Amino acid sequence: MMRTPVSRLLSATAMAMLIAVACGYDPNPESGTLRCGTDNSCPQNYTCMSGHCYRDGAGGSSGTGGTTGISKFLGYWNSDPLLAKRVRVCNDGTNETVAWDDFLSLEASGSTGLRTNYYCDWNLDVNATGTATIIHPGQTCTHPDPNDATITYVWQGESLTLTTTDGTSGTLEMSLPYSYTTTSGSGTCTMHFTGPMTKS
Repeated sequence: MMRTPVSRLLSATAMAMLIAVACGYDPNPESGTLRCGTDNSCPQNYTCMSGHCYRDGAGGSSGTGGTTGISKFLGYWNSDPLLAKRVRVCNDGTNETVAWDDFLSLEASGSTGLRTNYYCDWNLDVNATGTATIIHPGQTCTHPDPNDATITYVWQGESLTLTTTDGTSGTLEMSLPYSYTTTSGSGTCTMHFTGPMTKS
């Protein structure tokens, strides 16, 4: 008996399904485990975020999914000068703790999720639950002192974790070690920032 075009189509569909099953294809992968395809493509009901597919509404490392994506982190975050602190410890014996009255501006940064600048540009992701930033590891930058060109700083991004559940208030833990060289020597320090933050 001669096969009709419909029967050929059904046979091809069945074969494709058998191949997919044999290859372990899962039409509902766990959120964040599947890498994005060409042009940041993902299965239906998933969104590409920082190179991986996250189930819509499940948070992730990027995207703009309301309070579960990066949108709640975007904007100016002001420290509470009464409660936020900056601790600086250096190898020359310096050990100081001062009130920290400053801000961080977080903006979207393509597939990397977020970016902010504090002494350097730092690229960030958002954790899988959508509640905290995570700094990309291994970031450094070098800058001369703006007031004295004979001093050069090398900054390292050790941690930059802004935690928030409502996108309005949060807490910061940021650690920025640095080294410096001058005409008379060199040294190392770590600055650690902690305390409440409020988005303006």
